[in-house]
Amino acid sequence: MRAQLTAKTLKSWGIAILMAGLGVFIWACSPSKAKKGSASSDLSKTAADTTRSKSAKSDSPFQNARLKTITSPEREIVGGKYSRLATGIWRPESRDPAKQLAFPEQVAIHCSRDPRQRGECIELSVQLGAIANLVSIQNPESTTYEVDRWDTDGLVASYGDEDWSPCQRHVLTMDFASGAVSVSDVPTHRRGCETYAETNSYRLVRGSYYVDTTPNNDAEKP
Repeated sequence: MRAQLTAKTLKSWGIAILMAGLGVFIWACSPSKAKKGSASSDLSKTAADTTRSKSAKSDSPFQNARLKTITSPEREIVGGKYSRLATGIWRPESRDPAKQLAFPEQVAIHCSRDPRQRGECIELSVQLGAIANLVSIQNPESTTYEVDRWDTDGLVASYGDEDWSPCQRHVLTMDFASGAVSVSDVPTHRRGCETYAETNSYRLVRGSYYVDTTPNNDAEKP
């Protein structure tokens, strides 16, 4: 799930973070003046809170002009009574530059249930680590949510406890009619978790990332 790292930490640890657990390199030649974005966050306390990195400031080195997105207006949640599937990319609900994602993330969320059990949702995710001259594909990760409610309208699933994620409760929601999928990191306000004072929410946008390898592909840049 989502992690929080300060801009300073992201900047100083950048290459090490991108190289750790690296499975595939996609070399992407970028212009010398790479487009700058934004990002920021705080160092997470647990493994559960460090799997997704939030944003860094506008001087973040984690940018590559060749990493682009294709999005779709479709919002269907595939499946039926006992199984649902949604895929796409996470986008923050907030427009605050400090809450933008530092590392783009492609995800697939599969929820299933048995009439005799509560059910679960498994989020499979792959982060894309981008710097000026390469885009790295990180190792796949999975996160399991326990279903709290599932009816004809939608479902709510969550995870987080004292051992795995003491500072945040992570809540996933699906609305079957509209196709809306979102996830929120809700602070628990436990002692020692003062850093996690705000709820951060993200919506699932249908689409995918790709590396544009065509010549002069940054021509549209201002």
